This record gives sequence, C-alpha cells and structure tokens, in this order.
Amino acid sequence: MPDPKHELTELHRKLSFKPLTPLWAKVEILLGLAAAGAGILLLNLFARASDDQPHYAVLGIVLFVLGGYLAMAGHRSHLYQSSNALVAYLISEIRQLHSKG
Repeated sequence: MPDPKHELTELHRKLSFKPLTPLWAKVEILLGLAAAGAGILLLNLFARASDDQPHYAVLGIVLFVLGGYLAMAGHRSHLYQSSNALVAYLISEIRQLHSKG
C-alpha cells in the first residue's frame, strides 16, 4: 500500500518544491497580526495626538499593511501544505486502486 508521506516527498522532489514548515507559517501569522495590531495602535495614537505628527500615521499604515500581508502569507502557506497533502493522498489512493485491478 502506497504511503501518503512518501508520495508527498516524491511530489516535492518531482516538482522541485521545498517542503513547507507548519511552524513557520504559524509564526508568520502571529507576527503579521502583531504588526497589524501595532499599526492600528499607532494610527489610534496619531488620531489622539493634539499636534500634527504624520510620521505616526505613515508608520501605522505601513505596519498595518505589511502585517496583513505577512498574516495572509502564513495562511497561504497553510493552504499550500494542505493542498499538497491532499494531492499526495489522492496519488496514493489511485495507485492502490491500480494495484488491485
């Protein structure tokens, strides 16, 4: 019976993919959310400041956008990992069916 883990390794090798790390994807999501939250806090600080300090607003917007991008990149990595695992599972199931019949 074909092993889905072996199929996943073969899939990565044949397509020249680097295996993705689930821990790194989670770290990306957490860092991205933290950066987006810090951006929101800076924007809030800018809104409450009595004197004009536009650098807080610019930094807040940059942090929010880059944090959102980083969080989405981590989520996309999770989706790729899941998709690759499902493809490897399907390959192992198809090979199992072909070996029976």
